[in-house]
Amino acid sequence: MSKNKVTENSPSLWKAYKKQILIFWLLFILPFIIIGLVLLGASFSKLPTILELENPKSNLATEVFSSDGKTIGQYYTENRVNVTYKQLSPHLTNALVATEDERYFNHAGIDFIALMRVAKGVLTANTSQGGGSTISQQLAKMLFSDEPRSKLERVGQKFKEWIISVRLERRYTKEEIVSMYLNRLDFVNNAVGVKSAANVYFSTTTDSLQLHEAAMLVGMAKNPSLYDPFKRPELTRNRRNVVFLQMKKNNHINQEELDSLKLLPLQLKPTRVSHVAGLAPYFREVLRNELKDILYAKDENTGQYKIANSEGEPYNIYRDGLKVYTTIDSRLQEYAEFAVHEHLSKDLQPQFFKDLEKRSRWNKNRIAYDWRVDDREIERMLYNSIRRSDRFRNELNRYIHCDGCNRTDEEIETFKKDSIPVIFDKPVTMRIFSYKGEIDTVMSPMDSIKYYKAYLRAGLVSIDPSTGFVKAWVGGIDYKHFKFDHVKQGKNQVGSTFKPFVYATGIREGLDPCLKVPNTLTCFDMPAGQPRYCPKNSDGKYGGMVTLKEALAKSMNNITAWVMKKYGPEAVAQLAQDLGITTFLDPVPSLCLGVADVNLMEITAANASFVNKGVHLKPIFISRIEDKNGNPLYDAIPKATEALDERTSYIMLDMLKGVIDFGTGSRLRRDLPYGNIQYPLAGKTGTTQSNSDGWFIGLTPDLVTGVWVGGEERSIRFASTYYGQGANMALPIFGYYMNRVYRDSEINISKDDFDPPTMDLGISLDCGEMNSELNFDE
Repeated sequence: MSKNKVTENSPSLWKAYKKQILIFWLLFILPFIIIGLVLLGASFSKLPTILELENPKSNLATEVFSSDGKTIGQYYTENRVNVTYKQLSPHLTNALVATEDERYFNHAGIDFIALMRVAKGVLTANTSQGGGSTISQQLAKMLFSDEPRSKLERVGQKFKEWIISVRLERRYTKEEIVSMYLNRLDFVNNAVGVKSAANVYFSTTTDSLQLHEAAMLVGMAKNPSLYDPFKRPELTRNRRNVVFLQMKKNNHINQEELDSLKLLPLQLKPTRVSHVAGLAPYFREVLRNELKDILYAKDENTGQYKIANSEGEPYNIYRDGLKVYTTIDSRLQEYAEFAVHEHLSKDLQPQFFKDLEKRSRWNKNRIAYDWRVDDREIERMLYNSIRRSDRFRNELNRYIHCDGCNRTDEEIETFKKDSIPVIFDKPVTMRIFSYKGEIDTVMSPMDSIKYYKAYLRAGLVSIDPSTGFVKAWVGGIDYKHFKFDHVKQGKNQVGSTFKPFVYATGIREGLDPCLKVPNTLTCFDMPAGQPRYCPKNSDGKYGGMVTLKEALAKSMNNITAWVMKKYGPEAVAQLAQDLGITTFLDPVPSLCLGVADVNLMEITAANASFVNKGVHLKPIFISRIEDKNGNPLYDAIPKATEALDERTSYIMLDMLKGVIDFGTGSRLRRDLPYGNIQYPLAGKTGTTQSNSDGWFIGLTPDLVTGVWVGGEERSIRFASTYYGQGANMALPIFGYYMNRVYRDSEINISKDDFDPPTMDLGISLDCGEMNSELNFDE
């Protein structure tokens, strides 16, 4: 009876609940059927493969490390360096999960509770309900999705992201997904990835981020361009405080902490990130070119790249996240850069400006060239400077490649001749260099060229003689404004720094350093039609006898010529090349006074051979290269040459110690800001003709350091040798540098004497009293 009653009433029941049943199907059943069908269709569309999921592509910066483990630079198209979860501050993870995905550790890629909340918000027109994307979905979007061209395409893309996020969750741990997400985020201002962001905004590392710093970075993730702390600090602060609220809601902080944290300012500690800023910029530019030579080198027999990726192609230093380990010591590099800046900015450059003020050419036209240079030569050098400038190249490219232009060679030459001078004489706004900071001014490009001519340039390189490792490299006075490298790129006349090779030739052949020779002119017969060559001493004093040791210590030209004449220019040139001078050396008599142009790296490494018992080591500044996963790609192989015997090398060190103890380098022993060094030192000053170049090579058991100072051209120089000699131009830089090095207790630098040879020298190195009447100038 009951059963029949229900049957009879069924139509009326359907009729009564039809609306509710339809609503239930439309809202709760049909959407899931549709979603299921769409997901099924999406799963058959183009999605990342398993290999792509396990190896998501991204542009990774190549990191450059110092020998003491510091990051000293990067090469990149995107300033991105990945970090692992263990390298993240716990504040980062807590802030991220609390703000972006509260149930992150409880779902498998899709948060259905959040989706229901979003659906409810859509139905009730309440847009404050929040989003439904999980961290995994956001990562999927960043890794694999292109920008949709329509709303419909975006809907399809969303379903693909769901599938990808689930696959990501299967392939990676929750911790790995968090680190991948933070590594992918672009935090603007050249900060791609959280490691770069921590450095750019707070000058710190990801594991050292404080709570308020981590909250700001997580807050930026919503819209980095909008929440840019440099452009909109107050808006960014408000967004950070929203993150604090979410952390309070999820029990990461309490109410008291929330109230305190909300009052904090952003407390930014910006780090300027660019290829020209930071430690060792000259070195990093040379390193960039050296890396390209290594990574693009091919096998002569097979034609294949010697170092190749899995596809047989060379690695890209801007995208492949290589790790380059260099021999540079960041502490020594810092002291070297300080030394160059200290001497040039406080002493030498002010001296040179005073010297210029005495010249009518400077006072009339602000031209820094020596008075002996004629106007035609000056015009030629200034024009060459114009052609080397970026402005010249930009103006010429703009003229040649304008839209619809088809310039003839004749038109281009006319433009160079007639229009370029007009452009360079027109005043424009610019920012120029000074030792007190950059100056905003209005100046013609030609006047700026003249302005920069008045600044002396410098270079320093420091080498470990026992390994050949380059420990410090300063290529100039300011990389932004003076990009030419004076360590390896520039070659200059070496002057008296070449004399040790002359004396080493004689010592090797049996000369005694205490041998006394007449202090008279030594002359060379020259080819027919040329006058005899008779090198003179700077003081013009002759007479009496002088030992070879004293002659080298006081850089006497005539005695150096006597040794050269005895053994010949060919023998001297050969020894210099055996010691590492690769530049061609013309075997002529004037070679004894260093007329050859040699770069700073070569002359310093050659002198380092004396400390290394006569064994020359080719300088090394890359120790190894690894790929992004730490797999080795390249290891440096030392190249050694036995150039000189141990006995001769030690005698030369003793003679060069005389330069410091009683010769042209004795300022290092005096009570001067860069002096008072009482540890064993050897060295050699160098000054070229008309004071164009100032040199100093300083030798210690653990470091051999070369310094050069001079003008952009040889005709930019001091008028007097008092200021223009190497002892005044270059030696103080070495003194400032070594004083800092010796004072650093964390640097293991020897303060002992040089190691004696294993054999008996057979001679005494004590040559008795010296001739005090001889001067110390070159």
